[in-house]
Amino acid sequence: MKSYEKLTPEGTRDFLFEESDALRRIERGLSELFKEKGYKKVITPTVEFFDVFNRESAGTLPENLYSMTDAYGRLLVLRPDSTLPIARIAATRLKGAELPIRLYYNQNVFSRRKKLTGRNDETSQSGIELIGVNGIRADIEVIETAIEALKVCGAPDYKIEIGHAGFFKALCDELSAPQEVKNDINEYMEQKNFVALNSVLDTLGGDRVAETIRNLPRMFGGSEVIEKAMTLCKSDKAQSSLNYLDKLYKKLGGANGGDNLIIDLSLVHRSNYYTGIVFRGYTEGSGATVLQGGRYDGLIKEFGEDLPAIGFGVQTDDLARAALMRGEIEPQKASEVLVFGEDGYELAAVNLVRELSQKGVKSENSLCESRDEALKYAKERGIKKLFVISRDGVSEEEL
Repeated sequence: MKSYEKLTPEGTRDFLFEESDALRRIERGLSELFKEKGYKKVITPTVEFFDVFNRESAGTLPENLYSMTDAYGRLLVLRPDSTLPIARIAATRLKGAELPIRLYYNQNVFSRRKKLTGRNDETSQSGIELIGVNGIRADIEVIETAIEALKVCGAPDYKIEIGHAGFFKALCDELSAPQEVKNDINEYMEQKNFVALNSVLDTLGGDRVAETIRNLPRMFGGSEVIEKAMTLCKSDKAQSSLNYLDKLYKKLGGANGGDNLIIDLSLVHRSNYYTGIVFRGYTEGSGATVLQGGRYDGLIKEFGEDLPAIGFGVQTDDLARAALMRGEIEPQKASEVLVFGEDGYELAAVNLVRELSQKGVKSENSLCESRDEALKYAKERGIKKLFVISRDGVSEEEL
């Protein structure tokens, strides 16, 4: 039998040195931002019951979940998403809590992905969920926080695309096609696989709604996009969604969006729980979506509490990788001092390292067996000083 003991599973990877530093720096910056805005941290179990995600609104196929059973034979999964577990918390542990509830998280999610998708099966995410309030003020707070999040992560050239889940759902409701076809259209639009999308739409002949959907990928920009869409989509639901999106876009443009904020009417998320505004973020140095979120006013009701909510998640590992590519993360500097204790003075050396560190001097305890070995070690690693502790006290050597 082939042994895999020296490999990591497909879709996972080790983070070493500067990669780890970059990831933790991103997470710390986001945590500080979220806390400053009144969000409180939660950590959900890595392993959840399958039932949490076994719902149509999750948009997750069972075959894409990492599953197992517990000691009682109950089906468990590694969490593929943080929003659903937090919805569970809101409906159970936080039932009856004063509203609004502001929560944030830093944790990994797991999903079996097809090859060549550019995503690992295990990814790191940070995000927020604003629960218990709807309306434009809440939407502005969350999208504005998303913009600040990208800035905190050092994104030099970011873009936020906003759309409305209700608009696309209204179009699909008007479309004369089987549900299976609508599901395919939703999937291809979410993936921006426009070749496959057009192939499906071709099977619907000259259907007016199908032609409108075909044109959605070209409907991005500013308020002029809304004006054009208004002439093509006449249903009350579609018009209502477009009017709200236009109002939000204009308010955000005056707040902080500027040229970095774009309307994209083809914006569709895999998760079916989104009901209102949806948005995605991109940044220089990463070809993938690094941030996504939206409003999900019906999800928590599925867990027993009817609470509106909106939130987003940031792909922190992608942002860390982009920061490394931009050269923003410096290699860890060598210690300033190496401390070597002669025989009988090993503990004294450890104590001196602690004292120096408390004074802000980066120090390292030598594990060498002799002074000469310690001297050689220090020179090889660029350490500038060697402290030697012996019965004569502490001697210092400049290297």
